[in-house]
Amino acid sequence: MISQLKPILAQLDLNTNDTKVFLAAFELGYAPASGIAKQANLNRITAYEALKRLVKKGLVKSRIKKGSGVTYFEVEDIGIIQQALADKRASLDHALSDIEGLASQLRAQYTGKSEKPVVLYYEGRGGIKNILLDTLAQKPKEILSFASADFLEHGYEYPFLEKYWKQRAQSKIPSRGILPRTEKAVALFTPERNMRELRQIHFVNSEKYIFTNEIDIYGDTVSIISLARGNEHGVIIRSRGIAQGLRSIFELVWNTNLY
Repeated sequence: MISQLKPILAQLDLNTNDTKVFLAAFELGYAPASGIAKQANLNRITAYEALKRLVKKGLVKSRIKKGSGVTYFEVEDIGIIQQALADKRASLDHALSDIEGLASQLRAQYTGKSEKPVVLYYEGRGGIKNILLDTLAQKPKEILSFASADFLEHGYEYPFLEKYWKQRAQSKIPSRGILPRTEKAVALFTPERNMRELRQIHFVNSEKYIFTNEIDIYGDTVSIISLARGNEHGVIIRSRGIAQGLRSIFELVWNTNLY
């Protein structure tokens, strides 16, 4: 039971010596600093300094033993710890509320600053799988894609895609895709399947608009994947500005009839 108190005390910002001394005092019940120091396996001066900090925090109380003039220490009622934890939670809740109120302003201010994009390069089928899986790892609110159903099989095995689509749906990450209308695309992305996998599709004229690469926009990230058989490669670009720009282009195409 004593050991279970350690992680709880850590939430009260007690250092290692303070925790040792508190637990020693808890076990002894009522003892002088020398006894607590011995129980905690610390020298008396170190233990006494820890006791002073614990008294200041209200976790330990002290009183002079009648007739001896020696100061004895005793742990306060466990309710004091409960109250201290409740106070900390209230303080954290207040801070969380403040940051939520400031979030939009802080993001707007940060967006206006110059940022250096992070670019990651991948090669091979394994590499482009890692790029696709990054769309889930980033936990975005939505994934926007320019893609081609006809070229998907060049880069990915069908079981991998099935697992990816299932995982995305289970993670409740919706997607919207703009694809050339081909027989394979219409057969693969049926209305029933799209509803099940949280997907919306807009088809465009396959003769006018030929997609051989895939572009995914998610959060502050853009990925570009070349699905050329035998030369699969791609990049991940982490940049708020680039993601916002391509997201605007996607929305423009999405709301325009290009079929």
